[in-house]
Amino acid sequence: MKTRNQGFTLIELLVVIAIIAILAAILFPVFAQAREKARQTSCLSNTKQIGTAILMYAQDYDETLLGYRFQQTGINQNPYATDTRVGNGAKVPIFFNQLLNPYVKNDQVWKCPSSRRSWVNLDTQPVTPGDNFQSYGGQNSYGASNYLFRSNSGLGMAAVVATADTVAMTDAMYYNVLPKTPCRLAGETYGTATSPVDPTSSSYPRYWKNIGNSYINFAPLVEPNNLEAEKLGKSRHSEQINTIYLDGHSKAIQYNRLINDAGLIRGGTTSIWDPYKTGCQ
Repeated sequence: MKTRNQGFTLIELLVVIAIIAILAAILFPVFAQAREKARQTSCLSNTKQIGTAILMYAQDYDETLLGYRFQQTGINQNPYATDTRVGNGAKVPIFFNQLLNPYVKNDQVWKCPSSRRSWVNLDTQPVTPGDNFQSYGGQNSYGASNYLFRSNSGLGMAAVVATADTVAMTDAMYYNVLPKTPCRLAGETYGTATSPVDPTSSSYPRYWKNIGNSYINFAPLVEPNNLEAEKLGKSRHSEQINTIYLDGHSKAIQYNRLINDAGLIRGGTTSIWDPYKTGCQ
């Protein structure tokens, strides 16, 4: 008496393969989202440590914020100035991550795991090796608001109306950031030695492109257009941007909400970027 072959038929094998393919198509995006969520959580932990460090610095310096950089002509203040991977243009300044090092004490805090190419203090894989500005900015995962931080001086904490509602730093690919369509603030004085940059001058109106995984300051790369910059910016944490507020807390907010600040208008009192909450001039 013949026994039936117990192997799978071709049709049965095809059915199994089809089921596996369907399951893979369903589960792989879920796994990818889970991995990105873990990376975002790790980044958020970084930003919380940085927020605490900002407050500790201010406490040690009579309630005055650090500058995003300090520099004096002819004096190399960058602690890595002797390294050949630091361009001549990056040797003179000391950048905010280096100023906060005594409070952070861990370089990995300055690396977002979702950044396309993160470095701290030394850019070991520059776009243009030997470039005059190689390693400029001190790191390239987080950017300081040019409304709040300034060069060679620090804003007094008492001047900030609502620290819990004022953006200090965000996910970024360059060490300075601003929202779209920035204006000169009504509560600010421009043109003095201790003033912040004029956000309407030079390339500052395009500094929103530094947020997330976008950029404007990576010559010789071609600067992305607005649509490309938004796509890159949203890719950091699935359209979420980890944001540090001046009271030290951090949270993820929608990319579009961050770059398009509805309160940044004349007479506006609800801007998350304006430290004075008096709107535009």
